[in-house]
Amino acid sequence: MINPTTPAEGQGVPRLPVSWRGWLSFEFLLSALNSIGTLWIFALMVVISVDVIGRTAFNSPLPGVLELVRLSIVGIVFIQLGHTLRAGRITRADNLIHALQRKLPRLGFGMQALFELAGTGVFVVLFRASLPLFLRSWASGEYAGIEGYITYPIWPVRLIILIGSACAGVQFLLFAIRDLVAAWRGQSPSAVEANLSEGVAYRTED
Repeated sequence: MINPTTPAEGQGVPRLPVSWRGWLSFEFLLSALNSIGTLWIFALMVVISVDVIGRTAFNSPLPGVLELVRLSIVGIVFIQLGHTLRAGRITRADNLIHALQRKLPRLGFGMQALFELAGTGVFVVLFRASLPLFLRSWASGEYAGIEGYITYPIWPVRLIILIGSACAGVQFLLFAIRDLVAAWRGQSPSAVEANLSEGVAYRTED
């Protein structure tokens, strides 16, 4: 492990002044939400399989599977969004950014920080737009399905949208802070890798 007080690979720049312990609880939250999403996917696969078997073999499908799948797709996407972003698995085209970070670190990290701040702004807007919808569905008891047959409340999915948007926005903001400091100090990619090994930045490079 790299000594926190020793510059990486001869660089005269110390690591970012942020301890990984400060974000441990947030990292745990993202991992827990991701695990819930994985279990949700498994449960949904079981429900769909039972529905298909019942429909084809016994002419007796499970009620409300279509509505459940529609709500689950949205919920799964947002509940795993923060962890997917943290792990660097969001689809992106970053060849130009990486080239600039190697040749012009200040410009490259500065541009990346601007993109990440834009990402934070997008999720702030999404959170603010989704909050009234959640409050309305909570107050009115809005549901999906057929009344008297089977119904599902809408508010849990809209709550998950709020949680997922907040987590993604915070994660983008953490990335932006990291890259703004890197741009200010003119860090090279080798110095950033040293910070990654210390757990400062959460994104991993494929």
